[in-house]
Amino acid sequence: MKRIWMCLLALCLLTSSLCAVADERVYDVPLSSLSLTTGLETDKADQIMVAQMDNEPGARPQKGIASADIVYEIEMYNGGYTRYTAVFNDTIPNEIEAVRSTRIVNIDFYLEYGGCFIHFGGQQYEGSNIYDYVKTVNMQARFDGLSDSTNFYRDSNRKAPNNVVARFSQIYNQVNWDSTTASSPLHFSAANFTQGDEAANQFSIPYRETSYLPSYVYNPNDGLYYRYYNGERYVDGYTGEQVTCSNVIVQYMTYDWYNGASDAPKVTTVGSNRCDYFINGTHFTGTWVRDSLTSNTIYYDEAGNEVLFKPGKTFIQTLKDTKEVTIAG
Repeated sequence: MKRIWMCLLALCLLTSSLCAVADERVYDVPLSSLSLTTGLETDKADQIMVAQMDNEPGARPQKGIASADIVYEIEMYNGGYTRYTAVFNDTIPNEIEAVRSTRIVNIDFYLEYGGCFIHFGGQQYEGSNIYDYVKTVNMQARFDGLSDSTNFYRDSNRKAPNNVVARFSQIYNQVNWDSTTASSPLHFSAANFTQGDEAANQFSIPYRETSYLPSYVYNPNDGLYYRYYNGERYVDGYTGEQVTCSNVIVQYMTYDWYNGASDAPKVTTVGSNRCDYFINGTHFTGTWVRDSLTSNTIYYDEAGNEVLFKPGKTFIQTLKDTKEVTIAG
């Protein structure tokens, strides 16, 4: 019996020692910190990865996109053909697919967050050459799959050009992070997020009616918007789960095209224009304002108050200011 008690005492001492070691872990930020990109509690420093992702039919369903905190959908070809600029922070997936080339507008959105920018090549037309442009702006880190076979590869189960995979966590571990430079245009409030007076449970974004038509349906049971594409559930290619979010912003922007080229968007990302907001099953309107590329966008309601978003994921649908969101009910 004495031997048994001695063993138990030793086990308790070992357990106490292990607990003490666990309690001495040093976190990058306090456990009570809130994520810049979701407003949710996190024990992770804000180390933001921004990735340019394909949205051609051959790239769907995109893999890893459900892990993104904020996703911009942007018209990249005149006629409604879109791509995504996805912002990852709270969760860094092991890989994402499909990564695609970038335009200047996507880099302009990256500048709202800082951190690491990931893409596969980019436009090189005169006047819209991204390699000239990146020399003029401040980027903490940039990984270009066009010249990087270590961190990128092609998925043999999909056809090029819709099959570039980024080894996302591998890239993340190579960045010399400076979390003090991270930022976000979105501000969140769990208790006082902004809501509208108009109920809006279903709406769609008219990029291209036949093949580029995102829509959302609000579920009051969990307070989330469920995303659809061309009438079908919009799912993550890895998990098969339907993508959801807490907020949807329709950010209207002025579009032009470099030298009239239909694949060379010239988007006004500085200045002001109107917005439609969808939060907690309600709809209201307002404006966005961005003073310069070195400052963040501020989102306002019609009364001129800054919009506070519901904690969680957000989709930002950038839309030509000649179009309108369609609210079905």
